Amino acid sequence: MIQPRILGTFVLLFFSLFISCGIEEYFYLPQVPQGNISTNFDTNASIHIPPVDMSEFYYFTNYAIYYRIYISDTLIEIENTNSYTSELRQDFNAIAPYADPTNSSAGTSIDQLFRNRNYHELWFEGENPVSILQPGSLLNIIFPTASGDYPYVTLNGNAKRINLNRSVREPAPNRFFINSLELRINERNDDVSRRSGSNAYVSMYIVAKGNDTVNFKEVFSKPTHINFFKLPDGN
Repeated sequence: MIQPRILGTFVLLFFSLFISCGIEEYFYLPQVPQGNISTNFDTNASIHIPPVDMSEFYYFTNYAIYYRIYISDTLIEIENTNSYTSELRQDFNAIAPYADPTNSSAGTSIDQLFRNRNYHELWFEGENPVSILQPGSLLNIIFPTASGDYPYVTLNGNAKRINLNRSVREPAPNRFFINSLELRINERNDDVSRRSGSNAYVSMYIVAKGNDTVNFKEVFSKPTHINFFKLPDGN
């Protein structure tokens, strides 16, 4: 017969092991609601970036926007998927299940999904993206129609323009979102879908990011599509 003291020690060890292992924590970040984004054709978008409850989502770090540029020989109509290039249609359809807020089975790493589709993180001239994409702020994205006018953002109704920059991985010196011959034909432009044409569009998604404090890897919310923007032509 097992002595009570020995049995008690065994029970304590068992529960200590159970508690130390615990139930694996699920790291989840809420998706930016589509209703927080309003658009005006292919030139403007306003995003009400949601605040974050840090007591619940203590592992949240920042919001980020990912993009890819598509070259087209025709004009793209946002609501007409038949006008999309084949590359844009393939990417949009591939990302759509992961952006669907009702789809709970989309478990692929969003970071891996974007990398597989050659989407890159958006930057801002002279600014850190973390300082621009602040929780609770209002972000306006403007793609001017005048040739040579750089696309930019404004924050919280402030008139100050902050020019958009392509990924830091892209070749210098021109990282602005301007439709140019260099943009369309330079094979080094990893953020551009290879296709002939004289028009350039960019597709953008916003996500929330955080750090998994158990497995030490990045956590992503579901992506939310912002808009398709037409790049202004260079001078």
